[in-house]
Amino acid sequence: MNTKNNKLTFGNKCGYSFAAVGDAVAYTFINTFILFFLTTVAGLQPAVAGTIAAIGSIWDAAINPVIGYLSDHSVSSFGRRRKYMLGFCFPLFASMVLLYTAVDFTYSVKVLYYGFMVIAYWTSFTGFFVPFYALGAEYTQDYGERTSLRSFASFFNTIGTWFSMAMPTFIVEFLENCGFRTSSAWSVTAAALGVFTVVSIILTVSFAAPFDSRGERLNHHREPLSLMKLFREYSGLLRLKPMRMLLMTSLFFLIAYAMFIGDFMYFVTYNLGFAGGEVSGIMALRCFACMIIIPPTAYLCKKTDKRTALMIILAGGGMGCALMRFITMDNMFIICVYILIMSIATSTYWQIVPAMFYDVCEYDEYATGQRREGTIVSVQGLVEAAATGIGAQILGIILQFAGFNGEADIQTEAALDWIYNCTTWVPVIFIVIAIVALYRFPITKEYFNEIMQKLEERKEKQK
Repeated sequence: MNTKNNKLTFGNKCGYSFAAVGDAVAYTFINTFILFFLTTVAGLQPAVAGTIAAIGSIWDAAINPVIGYLSDHSVSSFGRRRKYMLGFCFPLFASMVLLYTAVDFTYSVKVLYYGFMVIAYWTSFTGFFVPFYALGAEYTQDYGERTSLRSFASFFNTIGTWFSMAMPTFIVEFLENCGFRTSSAWSVTAAALGVFTVVSIILTVSFAAPFDSRGERLNHHREPLSLMKLFREYSGLLRLKPMRMLLMTSLFFLIAYAMFIGDFMYFVTYNLGFAGGEVSGIMALRCFACMIIIPPTAYLCKKTDKRTALMIILAGGGMGCALMRFITMDNMFIICVYILIMSIATSTYWQIVPAMFYDVCEYDEYATGQRREGTIVSVQGLVEAAATGIGAQILGIILQFAGFNGEADIQTEAALDWIYNCTTWVPVIFIVIAIVALYRFPITKEYFNEIMQKLEERKEKQK
């Protein structure tokens, strides 16, 4: 089935997007709650917890290129992407549960345990995510259809985000009221979310069959993993200006995102004083805000292009978040406004940027004659991992120096002040840098169409 320039059906888009639920559940659950769990349930110091998160991200960055290369160069009747997605989804489930299990070890052994589990988690997540992400580039080469495909994925992603943000505190509180210990309640919650993750991945593996097991580009011979060739491929990609600018955009935005999402649980718990059920409600409100932003974002992309739309939205959302630092959040209306602004600043990335990386695949083919979807998206995954670790480490260090105490129900004024800063103006610094890099990204809608025309002309000459 050749889908290079074909319009995708509703079923095609939904079939691909099912796994976006699992992507969001696994990714958001660890980024939203892992620091909170490690500091308030597992009993680790904030800076140590931040270091563990950073170590996991470093490992994720290291494993991304390997997974991308393997998924690009493997051959299987089951599909070169789908076999990795299916193979890693069950280890992902196990690592989610074990990572959110409170262990009764000595402090040093406890640190080693969570360090190992976070590495196991990121290995499993990357093994599923990179092939899933790359699979989208094989669905279509149409500029507008890629935006539409990612909009569908963003809708399903928001559903997964709702499960992983709004449900955990609700489930934990419910289980505690049923007599569970807090530590056990977190493990059961992780298991429940893991089930959603596995089921969603299996659905996409089932429905995506035509897209990674057939097609003229997929009939190639298996190539063994070569570190030298791996290095050459990645160094070659980094020589492409669109790749460099998009990676810089991703790096600095995702540092901001990691701080926003990592600090949010602290903010609603300690600054706003919400209990478990109220936290679930506020998280659900945030997910709803992310969902209603999807259609206008898609419309703006259609009327302008992906780069322009993202610049406008990030600038507006970032400015709003910075201004919220100077407003007292003492009523629900102001809190709702804040959540809407923060959602604008963070959720649009996941809708637009993946489609921009897909467009780089065509630029790469035009500039080098190669198609390397898995390698390209794995570079983005590498940067995403690095940014997640950097953001978590920065947040952990700030909380540590501000005097945050995970065993205290009431925090000091300094701790509360910096929790507030880290969910408002501090991440915006990185968003500003991301916008500057995005401005230099050269692939607009018009330029992409020129690339596609030249690729077609090149193929006609080769016939």
